[in-house]
Amino acid sequence: MLRGEQSLWKHYHLRTKCIELPYVDYTTTLQHEYINDKYPHLLMKYSAAIASHSLYPVIKYWENTAAGCLTFMEVTEKNQANVLGFQDGKNAIFINEKNYQNKFSEYISDPNNPKWIEIAEDGQKYTMEHLTNDVAANVLVSLFKEYVSN
Repeated sequence: MLRGEQSLWKHYHLRTKCIELPYVDYTTTLQHEYINDKYPHLLMKYSAAIASHSLYPVIKYWENTAAGCLTFMEVTEKNQANVLGFQDGKNAIFINEKNYQNKFSEYISDPNNPKWIEIAEDGQKYTMEHLTNDVAANVLVSLFKEYVSN
């Protein structure tokens, strides 16, 4: 781990704590056949996944949801992941350093509860309607048009 701004602990504090749990399967980047465009196929093999970055939301937040995974998503005041528009218990499960073990336990104790599938499906739907490249491009075009017309 590096020190200062490049510290992995600083960026991935909660993720590091999560992968130390015996029931969390951590798949390292590029250590499998599912790289680049094949990565969504790896995600689709999981019913649940963790998206965590301590400083800001990263693409993992909508990769997991787009793949249909029930996503345990680090959302804090510090990382401001709430700007993505997900809602706790509706289309994602929000976790932080205080509640992550309880949230995982709730899922693990009743993994076949239909509410998990509903949350995962709502997360996938929300992502595909609001967080795609097409949507971002259209927003950018609208901003440019607004800027040019002023």
